[in-house]
Amino acid sequence: MQIIEINRDNAEILFDYWNEIGKSIPYFYKTTYDSFVESLFDDKYEGMTIFKDGRIFIAKEDDIVKGFIQYGIPTFHFTGEGKITENINIGVIRNLYFDKARSDIGQVLLDLSLEFFKENNIKDLYGFYHAMGMSCNGNHGKLHDNFSYIGNLLFKNGFEIEHENIYYVCDISKKKFEYHNNSYIKVSDLNDNRQKIVLYDEINEVIGNAEIKYIDKLTGNREREIIYLVWIGIDKKVRGQGFGTEFLNHIIEFCKGKGYRYLHTDTAINNETAQKFYIKNGFIDMGVTRSYMTK
Repeated sequence: MQIIEINRDNAEILFDYWNEIGKSIPYFYKTTYDSFVESLFDDKYEGMTIFKDGRIFIAKEDDIVKGFIQYGIPTFHFTGEGKITENINIGVIRNLYFDKARSDIGQVLLDLSLEFFKENNIKDLYGFYHAMGMSCNGNHGKLHDNFSYIGNLLFKNGFEIEHENIYYVCDISKKKFEYHNNSYIKVSDLNDNRQKIVLYDEINEVIGNAEIKYIDKLTGNREREIIYLVWIGIDKKVRGQGFGTEFLNHIIEFCKGKGYRYLHTDTAINNETAQKFYIKNGFIDMGVTRSYMTK
């Protein structure tokens, strides 16, 4: 086994492996090499640099990449109330992938990170931190359950599940639209690959808000294929009247009009209301995603 540190000059040897593992992950979007490299080394979250000290290593056998890990010390963290703080002392394993039959390779790579955190006196560790995912993946950082064996390795090394989500995909080319409540939307100007959408009722009152993210602007892929629904919400006073579906239809019609084919989103595994809403409106369950933290 050969362990090689990855930098800008040799990142190309990782790109094919990245594309291979991404075939079974719905949020590993088709990305250009330049966008992939930028995500590895220059990634930001809402304008903030993600890592102040990071490392990337691959494991090779017979000149074939068998796994890789990316880890480091981030510049920020989220408090229990969901607020961003820079007063932190945590470590993050951003990516860890290896061949299913080679847990020995996974352990060697994981040990590199654990030793690094020990040397830096960092005890609170996070694996697959959601908001610190690769920008070319829409910043979706969680581990897909197609790679549950990687989660099992983390369990053996003192990690536990932090959060679980369900990922959804809707083929909007097949959608038909009905509007019974005379609602309409207004869409904000594009800002940092995102747009906010506001829903109004027939008397011009705001009754819903949503946000979408343009994936092609993050991947460098010029094909207009995927838009990500970051969140959607309806005012409590009008819930149960069909405005949620109507708002979603407005959003889908807007995205479809721009030439996009798929709308992606995800929700917490314990949010059964949202899950029923997405399934009812034509979204397909694409599997569970998980983040991890040390006990």
